[in-house]
Amino acid sequence: MENTNHCQSCYMPMNEPKDFGTESCGGPSEDYCCHCYKDGDFTCKETFEEAVESNIRFWKEDGDKSDDEARGRIMKVFPMLKRWKTA
Repeated sequence: MENTNHCQSCYMPMNEPKDFGTESCGGPSEDYCCHCYKDGDFTCKETFEEAVESNIRFWKEDGDKSDDEARGRIMKVFPMLKRWKTA
């Protein structure tokens, strides 16, 4: 079983200390990656829809997936993440 943390904003795998964002005290964030979270705050104040669109390029598999396929995969994951969960 894989023991990898994933960012609760973009779902990036967080395997090494450098992958983790930082809290306001300077310690590592348990939930968010270095790209999404720094000094206890989100680095980008985008909406859910903007986050989906800005992450499409990272979700394409080996460059052979279309934007729509990547968007579909994102839409299955992002609503479950802590930052975007509404329920």
